[in-house]
Amino acid sequence: MTRFDGSAALTLDFGGVVGVTTTGAMSSRAPGLRLAAPTGGLRGPDKYRVLEHRRRQAQIKARHLLELMEEAR
Repeated sequence: MTRFDGSAALTLDFGGVVGVTTTGAMSSRAPGLRLAAPTGGLRGPDKYRVLEHRRRQAQIKARHLLELMEEAR
């Protein structure tokens, strides 16, 4: 696997959102922003196995996207 130098991360575009701060009550959030849905299924002995699986899947997806970005150059 090729070594990644991080240069692609410097060019990511997050839609021009700069320094979003929240003040006031919870109802004064910007439209379109929402909290993550509560995950009631992460209880018991399988909790860490599920979290580890999610982490690995996210890593695989991120590596795949980085490879696609490198190929697009």
